[in-house]
Amino acid sequence: MKKRRLVIAITVLVVITSAYVLGWSSLFTVSAIEIKGTKNYVPIEIKKGQKLARVEPRIIAGRYEKFDWVKSAVVSRNWINGKVSIEITERTPIAIFNNFAIDAQGQSFLLSGQKTSQLPTIQAPSVDSAIIAAAFFRELPVEISTQVRVLKVHSGDTFILELESEKGSLELRWGRSEENALKAKVFQALLLQPENAKLKRVDVSAPHAPIVK
Repeated sequence: MKKRRLVIAITVLVVITSAYVLGWSSLFTVSAIEIKGTKNYVPIEIKKGQKLARVEPRIIAGRYEKFDWVKSAVVSRNWINGKVSIEITERTPIAIFNNFAIDAQGQSFLLSGQKTSQLPTIQAPSVDSAIIAAAFFRELPVEISTQVRVLKVHSGDTFILELESEKGSLELRWGRSEENALKAKVFQALLLQPENAKLKRVDVSAPHAPIVK
């Protein structure tokens, strides 16, 4: 019985000592804070000298994930050197839809500090249609995609591209996302013909019988 009491007393003492060391002692405190994965401003609620045991990784990560442009956040503590690391994974924009950027999952967010010139502006009846349109855009040859200013989705999955180049603006009626390689080849061949120097509209929805205006 005495031995059992001694074991319990030692266990309680160890628990109390550990709790004091972790929660109150100056041995385990935040020595540095590192933010990785973003150049955007994020508020830092953790302070140097704060007790490491009082840094709640999940709670802090959850606060960062409330920012619309943050896809995920991971917070970790190094008990040896006292460093707290905050790793942010940003959402990757694939297009501009309804004046917001959207990612591949259809989440909309405000862009901060990122260039949008390479992103297509999509006009579509729904975010699902916009995602499909963005996937279609990424499959276009770079010679065409770099000229796209607006990508419109009409009647299901038919596409109309508004292009802008040194020669001016041009409307490219693509139709459905099928025979894309052939359509791109036909379109580029049409542009090379001298009589088509001032084209304003090209319809390659039926690539074997294209229409130019």
